[in-house]
Amino acid sequence: MWWPKIRQKKRKTMASQAKTDIWRIKAIFNNFRKILQVNTVVFESMADLDRTLGGEYIFDRNYLEETVRTISSHVHHVTYSLNALTGNAHIAIYDKYQELRTILDDILVGNYQALYCPPVLPLHALSWELEPLVGINIICLAELQHHHGIKAAGGVVLTSGAARALASPAEPSTAGPKITREAVEQNLIEFLKKNFAKYPQRNIIVSSSQIDEDMGETRNLGEFELSVCPEANRVVLQDKPSEIFTGHETREQTVTTGPRPVQETKIDGSTIPEQFLNGIRFISKTANARLHRTEDSPDPAFALFIRTATPTTACGTVTTRTPSVGVVPILKITAHPPEQPDIVDKYRLKRLFPFNIISSDIAPKPASCQLPDDQHADTRLDNGRFMRGSSLIKPEALKSLAETAMTLERIMSVPVTIQWELGPDGEFVITRLFPFLEKTEEPTAAELSEEMDSAVILAEGGQVVQSGVAAAPVVHVTELTKPEDFPVGAIAVAPVATPQLTPILYRASAILTEQGNPVGHLATVARELNLPALFGIPGIVNDLAPGQEITVDSGMRCVFQGIVKTLVQLGNSETAFSPVDPEYRILRRLLRFITPLNLVDPESPGFTPRHCRTYHDIIHYCHEAAVDELAHFQERRPELRGLQTSRLRLPNTMDINLLDIGGGLHSAAEDTTIIGDIHSKPFAIFIDGLLHPRAGTDSPGILGVRDIFTSLPKTFTQINSRAELLTGNLAIIGHHYMNLSLRLGYHFSVIDAHLSTDRHRNYIYFRFIGGMAAESKRARRAQLIERVLATMDFKVERTGDLVVGRMKFEQEDALRSSLFVLGALTTFTRQRDTILDNDNQSERLFANFADTFLLSYGEKSKLSAPFTPVSTSEKPKNQAQPVDSPSTVPGQRS
Repeated sequence: MWWPKIRQKKRKTMASQAKTDIWRIKAIFNNFRKILQVNTVVFESMADLDRTLGGEYIFDRNYLEETVRTISSHVHHVTYSLNALTGNAHIAIYDKYQELRTILDDILVGNYQALYCPPVLPLHALSWELEPLVGINIICLAELQHHHGIKAAGGVVLTSGAARALASPAEPSTAGPKITREAVEQNLIEFLKKNFAKYPQRNIIVSSSQIDEDMGETRNLGEFELSVCPEANRVVLQDKPSEIFTGHETREQTVTTGPRPVQETKIDGSTIPEQFLNGIRFISKTANARLHRTEDSPDPAFALFIRTATPTTACGTVTTRTPSVGVVPILKITAHPPEQPDIVDKYRLKRLFPFNIISSDIAPKPASCQLPDDQHADTRLDNGRFMRGSSLIKPEALKSLAETAMTLERIMSVPVTIQWELGPDGEFVITRLFPFLEKTEEPTAAELSEEMDSAVILAEGGQVVQSGVAAAPVVHVTELTKPEDFPVGAIAVAPVATPQLTPILYRASAILTEQGNPVGHLATVARELNLPALFGIPGIVNDLAPGQEITVDSGMRCVFQGIVKTLVQLGNSETAFSPVDPEYRILRRLLRFITPLNLVDPESPGFTPRHCRTYHDIIHYCHEAAVDELAHFQERRPELRGLQTSRLRLPNTMDINLLDIGGGLHSAAEDTTIIGDIHSKPFAIFIDGLLHPRAGTDSPGILGVRDIFTSLPKTFTQINSRAELLTGNLAIIGHHYMNLSLRLGYHFSVIDAHLSTDRHRNYIYFRFIGGMAAESKRARRAQLIERVLATMDFKVERTGDLVVGRMKFEQEDALRSSLFVLGALTTFTRQRDTILDNDNQSERLFANFADTFLLSYGEKSKLSAPFTPVSTSEKPKNQAQPVDSPSTVPGQRS
């Protein structure tokens, strides 16, 4: 008859369509795999660049060009794969990639068009990538704004283009888009008006410095003060005596051959802000005339830093390295009263913690001289036996200055000269700083060999995070150590390199850990600070006693007993790889557009392609977008319902349809699958937890009439609007991948996971919603789930009965444990919402689950946040459903 033929033809057509669809789905998931694989390669390349910045590798410009080209190609593939996965739903991320690629190419060829910024901007808004436009000295001053315990002057900066436009409006700016004099003056006058309205009697200080881009140096072009004379309503310009010595010539040459001082000049203008503006214009022309021009640099750039003068009781300089009579260089501090630059106290200190004073030269002062602490030289001390003395700075304040200066030296990788002011509140403020490029005498090979032959090695090995040499006492630290309790300049020794130790790095001279990721957050900060760091040294905490003096050479991966003076001296003199080197500065600028992660929160409104500022942002966005696509894959792909799947029958009255996309099952799919056929690692682990005998309950939940009626509106809404609740249980599985959608009664959950030995590919996405009980009961179950996820270090968000958890970039063992617990949690919370009448029951239920399945997480399960009370208008029931206790739960399965 005719209808059997039609039916047979229809079956063939449906089978062919299903086969076509499965290949389409496999192609889609291959794009996802591509994103994971290429992201891993990009992470490895970024780690190589970070280690290069840390001094582990020697490199040249060709290396930088090749590495950037390779990383850019990988990022391009990631953006392409995301759009192939989502049907071109993220075209904007490709446009952002093209924008960043152009910036990186411009940096490599020395084109600073990409670094364009407003011509006048606050100091705190500067970052390292703008160093070519303002100079390394101003950038380092800006970096101090973000350092705990170091106070730096605030103000505004005129970039090289702005300073040039102000000095020579007829000449085009040499870097970036053309900047007009009118634009600069408009920005300046706005700042000056606001500043004058806030501080009508305050003077303005303008510092000028030359930017030698090819040499990576900055030169002092002078510091000027614009003083307000209230009685004459006039601004007067004065050239302040320079206290900055940058090492380009001897101090005597600086005094005898330096620029001729500008005579005191009255500035014209109808208002004080206009006079300030005219004064700054005059200063820019003066600085332009003072530029040090050479054949190699006939048209150098310069920048201006403008700040408001503050009351001071003393001022001076710190030079972190000067020659000494002994082998090891010393640190030198000068101090003088604000209006008496000729009365100078000089102090010499050790460069190593605790920065003991070696000697001092105290200038004679009049008996009536009032010192910074409002005392006089002949003031009796508390014990009455000694007088205060005429030193401007007390010993403890000198050590504080030394600590700050050595921190700056470590940040810049070269010795520095800083200019400071002491306020009435007793706080030091850094107002200027310059690299100090004078070379010191290195130890001879014989001297080094002699001391190294007798040096005792306490520990060796580990992974180099940042190369360098440091010598200081040992201080053991943990996540609970308060930064203020850590002595500045000591060497931190920790069991694990965790992000919580970041504040310690700003005070330490080196860090050693037993465990740690060399490309993690703490390692990144150590490289940013040029802090010698070794991670992964076995037994280092037990090997080094607190207070023990040691010398660390992280480049050699060695820790020596005591202070190895020649090694310290050699380490201090090695400045071949530092921010003043062209390749180093290019690498640092490149990394600013490659490695930082600014897009952190996927739930934030700013988590968009437009807010991506680095390659790291792009690949993170693509990863999150890809995971989100797969997490909603089954509801967004209704054609899945027509695919041929096999059915996994489970003993807990739950069936799951399986769709194998490659490697998920040991053999070709049949109509029915048994547990032994599962080859997918994440799915097998999840099923193991799902079927654990202590996860289930023999007592069904009690569902009252009130529960049914209060949940009917929500249930009807779900049925009418969410396709995910209409489909059956479906798992899309591969050998390393699982996308599982479960509909258990009236709640729905999604687990999307990738599990492998490569932590950069690993992640778990979990989503739970729904229930048939009353709203307050569903909320309590959601809180229970939230608390379990938080104990496992998931990033969790909960809204009502919706719970979303994310875990990524963790080791394989961590994900294995989490998947097993999620399986057990799925069974454990099934219909539990119907019995959660009060918060005490929620607490007992969590304790029961934690005692069984969260023991491996130790104290975290006990320290997790307690349940927040769920507000409800329901009357408590007379009887509550009994809650399982560990004694009533069947024994654990082997």
